[in-house]
Amino acid sequence: MPGTQQTGGSRPRPGMGGEGQGEQSRPRPAREESLNMRKILLGTTAVVSAVVGSAVMAPQASAQEAPTVRIGGFFRAYYGYTQQSSRNSVTSTGLPQNVGGGTESIPGIGTSTTSTNNIARLGKHDISTDAGIDVIVSGKLANGLTYGAQISLNSSGLEGRQLVQGRASAGKTTVAVDEMYAYIAHPRFGQVRFGDEDGVMGGLMNSGWVQGFGTGGVHGSWESFVTRQAGGRTTTAPGGLGDASKIIYMSPQFFGFDFGASFAPNANVGEDTGCPNNASSGYCDTAYAFSGARNFGIYAAGPEQNVKRNEVQAALRWRGNLAGVGLAATVGYIGAGAARDISTAGAQSRVFNGLNIWQVGAQASAYGFTVGANYTFGDYNFFWGSTMRGDRQAEQLTVGAQYTVGPFTIGSNFVTGLFEGGSRSSFTDSTTGPLVQGTCRPTVAGASNSCAGMRRWGVAVGGNYRLAPGMDLIAEWVHYSVREQGRDLDPNRPGVQSRAFSDVFILGTRIAF
Repeated sequence: MPGTQQTGGSRPRPGMGGEGQGEQSRPRPAREESLNMRKILLGTTAVVSAVVGSAVMAPQASAQEAPTVRIGGFFRAYYGYTQQSSRNSVTSTGLPQNVGGGTESIPGIGTSTTSTNNIARLGKHDISTDAGIDVIVSGKLANGLTYGAQISLNSSGLEGRQLVQGRASAGKTTVAVDEMYAYIAHPRFGQVRFGDEDGVMGGLMNSGWVQGFGTGGVHGSWESFVTRQAGGRTTTAPGGLGDASKIIYMSPQFFGFDFGASFAPNANVGEDTGCPNNASSGYCDTAYAFSGARNFGIYAAGPEQNVKRNEVQAALRWRGNLAGVGLAATVGYIGAGAARDISTAGAQSRVFNGLNIWQVGAQASAYGFTVGANYTFGDYNFFWGSTMRGDRQAEQLTVGAQYTVGPFTIGSNFVTGLFEGGSRSSFTDSTTGPLVQGTCRPTVAGASNSCAGMRRWGVAVGGNYRLAPGMDLIAEWVHYSVREQGRDLDPNRPGVQSRAFSDVFILGTRIAF
């Protein structure tokens, strides 16, 4: 169906992935492959079924249906061969420039920027597994109103092992809630969703992202095999916008057009306040200013910690057919404010620009072929991060194509983007007033600087074979590169490491049910 996307977005780890100041740690690519099918089944009551004009104008009365519960999900197992620059740590010098350690805003816990006995050598072979379970509740009233809920659980709740002390740890197969939301829909009036779910520009209404082959190509599961050292991973795809608690509206389709909007007050999910202890801090969901905010322009790994506030997403989409060619096009906007930082003196400082992003995308499908392109530009950093004041704007272009014949699907996609990256701006604490903004010029000749921009690009080729209903065999190759001239991407190696790349070859299987 034109306009229906498989998105990665590594939180998938593309899309879902991220380095620099960190990222949300839930894997997105493989998760999205399954979830999008569930969203088609669950969410199209108003948005896609309304494509039939007669259903919109005069829906027929039907018998009331009691709520039913269905179970769905996915499992995937991939072998990966990885070649990654700067994969081995040589020294233990700390964190890259403008990168938070994750504890900066917690009262009573010091900032951790260095460690000892942290040297390691890594191999190239690994096996990655993942699974998810969807609990889908749906019901219908006699007047045509449908309602329900979906709760999605994922077995990759942690990206890495969480070690608290000897014999006290959590494994990386810890199950966590990925999405949970309720919905009410009617063919005439559209659909409302309320809960932890992607926004309308986070995968629900985007166009131009061609990722229906392999694991998703450059926005697929390759990040599961790449370490964060030197930052040679992380894409900026729809799924990376996150499942922050929000309210979503999507309209029926009128003459091929539909529209949608979503609002999230902050970047957090779930119940309660989010505060990690009795003291208020930046980890509290409603914090609009906190000490150390300058370290969280990009999602911190794991705890949904980010300065993004009052996020608004809006989308206008058209879908139709011309001469047997299925077409889809979307124009969308993403906007948000940012929390302020607080100095030791108690003065608030605005250190970030708000998100101000525009996106256009289009795709066409016919005779087994699908081609698409998507362009995003505005005030944002990689992985949908907030830029600091004085930083450059970003732009990204994604193109892709795939072909399906019988049980085979092959495809390729490419992404290139120019971002601020590590930030040319810096802010230091003050005991007498607001934070003090510094210069991007290094004070020592030959030292790492922050005056350059970041270029990220990747290319992928892959395919899958439908062995049985719901079960695919997959092969894929991905190359991804990150460059920041003069900036040190890897302080765990001597010198200024301004380039990083990853090559990942994947073989495996995936089943959706």
